[in-house]
Amino acid sequence: MEPNSPEKERLNGIVRPLQKGDIPALREILEYWLRDSGIVAQDEVEKDISTLKESLNDESGKKMFIAEAIHGKVVGMMGLAIRPKQELIQFAKTDSPSELIIAYVHPEQRNKGVGTALITAVQELAKAKERKEIILESGPRNIRTGYPFYDSQPGFRRAGRINDFYGKGLHTMVWQKIF
Repeated sequence: MEPNSPEKERLNGIVRPLQKGDIPALREILEYWLRDSGIVAQDEVEKDISTLKESLNDESGKKMFIAEAIHGKVVGMMGLAIRPKQELIQFAKTDSPSELIIAYVHPEQRNKGVGTALITAVQELAKAKERKEIILESGPRNIRTGYPFYDSQPGFRRAGRINDFYGKGLHTMVWQKIF
């Protein structure tokens, strides 16, 4: 998402639960976005792949959604952790927060409604699971893409910042939405 440009299009496809066969396509998307100085941050890619696989277990407390374009190509992912990671609890305003996790859209599909469709599915699941709010964090790699997207989402507000979350000088911004 480009700064200050709201998504105007709607996803030309579907949002559905993650399937094991989606993981190779999602790896490509992760490898595009998770880079430092042009080099893939392989440890972070593997951590997210592990979370994707974990979410396939209904008992994990995590659920991933996939955006699939009309032609069948996987073009994005976003998920929900029923309970946020410990570092985010300080930003909770209710007694039942959840966390938006692993949000990425294929670079060629940005500004085409993919992120909006995914975040809508995540919010609907959070409400169905009787969560009262969603918290998310987005690191410094996402200042030009993720930050404007979350800032443009109805009801989401910046709740604070965690200093040095990703290492010295690498802060993460936190957003929150109460239902």
